[in-house]
Amino acid sequence: MNTIRAQETAPQTSSGIIETLQSLIVAFVFAMAFRGFVLEGFVIPTGSMAPTLMGAHVRLRSPATGYEYAADNAEVVMAAMNKMRGERPIFDPMISRQYPMLMIPNDELASEGRMGDRVLVLKYLYPFTAPKRWDVVVFKNPTDPVGDAVYYIKRLVGMPNETLLVSDGDVFTGPITANADDLRIERKPEYIQRAVWQPVYDSDFQPVDIARLESGMRQHWLGAPWIPSDGWKFRGDRAWTWAKDSPASMTWSNDILALDDWNAYNVYRRDIPLFPTADLSIAAAIDVTDPARFHTTLDMTARGLLYRFEFMNGQVELSVHQAESHELIATVTAPFIATVNTPLWLEMWHVDQEMTVFVNGERIASLQYDLGGPLKRLLASHFGRTIEQVLANPMGQRPTPTGLHWTFEGSPFTVRRVEVKRDLYYRPDFLSANNQFPTNGPALTGLAFATDPVNLSRVKSGEYVMFGDNSGASKDSRLWGRPHPLVVHELGIESPFIVPREMIIGKAWSVYFPSPLAMDHGGRSFIPDFGRIRFIR
Repeated sequence: MNTIRAQETAPQTSSGIIETLQSLIVAFVFAMAFRGFVLEGFVIPTGSMAPTLMGAHVRLRSPATGYEYAADNAEVVMAAMNKMRGERPIFDPMISRQYPMLMIPNDELASEGRMGDRVLVLKYLYPFTAPKRWDVVVFKNPTDPVGDAVYYIKRLVGMPNETLLVSDGDVFTGPITANADDLRIERKPEYIQRAVWQPVYDSDFQPVDIARLESGMRQHWLGAPWIPSDGWKFRGDRAWTWAKDSPASMTWSNDILALDDWNAYNVYRRDIPLFPTADLSIAAAIDVTDPARFHTTLDMTARGLLYRFEFMNGQVELSVHQAESHELIATVTAPFIATVNTPLWLEMWHVDQEMTVFVNGERIASLQYDLGGPLKRLLASHFGRTIEQVLANPMGQRPTPTGLHWTFEGSPFTVRRVEVKRDLYYRPDFLSANNQFPTNGPALTGLAFATDPVNLSRVKSGEYVMFGDNSGASKDSRLWGRPHPLVVHELGIESPFIVPREMIIGKAWSVYFPSPLAMDHGGRSFIPDFGRIRFIR
């Protein structure tokens, strides 16, 4: 019986092994097909998309407030490799960008370096999906398709068959035959906008020990960048209470923290010029004692205009005025009812030529306005200067700084979690031979692509334009010049500065393996930082 059973089961075992191998082969084929045609993983090497996506970096933590952020570690690693002695400053962006909290040796900081994020890319599958404006996409570099940096990841801002222009940090588009006056601003969807806001200030990050902070900085700390009227206490407090019936106010100081496109990721790239910006989000949690009497107004001055967010008498009013004459240009109102002893989470956005108010996460009012095209926008942002002056030196002629003034009256109240954030700011620049490959032909000169309102940039059929979120440290479509001869030969596309549709791989979908952590200080990093797994917007 045993022998018979053995003789009977032997073929079944052999058959089972064959079936298992066949299943594994089929699964492998499907996996490779899925990987090749649907989903694929990539590693982020550089910080051109920071802080949306991280390249190789170090995470810095302020000893004063606990604020944590990522910083590019390329220079730190280079200094350590060359055995350069010296120290690097640790700044707290919520306190000061000029005065460090402490100094750390190069080699110690380099030992804390992390690799870039690993992302999953969902490939575009025609006719089901196609590239969309504001997607974060992976593509092959048309200027160097066979080099070490063949794969790039950027945000898609320019679409086929359109005229594209960047003015004062924002994107303007129109028909491919349009002139500058015909172009209109491209506004980001809310889910994209929430993902790209970058922190400027957060009142939750106050120093625990002010005396120790000032000792480390070797400077007197001026306090929060909001300058209060008499009766407030901002220096070291996270909750700001006003118990009087008289009006109170606070005014932003650009001398303490400038409202510009500073990016914490570039903290060790000190040579990057900064551009004032007026595309801001101002938010706070407010406890109101007497809702019937509550009245608050936030005034923003920029581009020769006064933008007013006003809450009173059971409604919110958004309005745009001429800054000097206060002549009303546009306005809208919506119901707004405060509740006793219930915190209000107010968000006031001015971005992409639109004012928006959110209360407890719900959009309750918005007001779009038009400055008459990107040329007028440029003149409005550079008060008192001509187009010729601005374009002659776009990196030197900076926009006029933005002002913020916030008043409260009618009721005692407490303000918490005061946040200021800024939008993406796409910079002007000059073309440089250093950013172009000699093998691709003569270097192009002049203003960077899509930044010249006199000689407009046209994006043809099947072509796309990509910019990095970290515009101050991104080699992208603005700068890279002519395509490689191989691209010209194979695809028949000679347009500089663009990405052909055939070279776009797909949309960056999620960070599935964030830069890993080390078990020990300075040890090898291999534990995934699961708390930073996220979808990419």
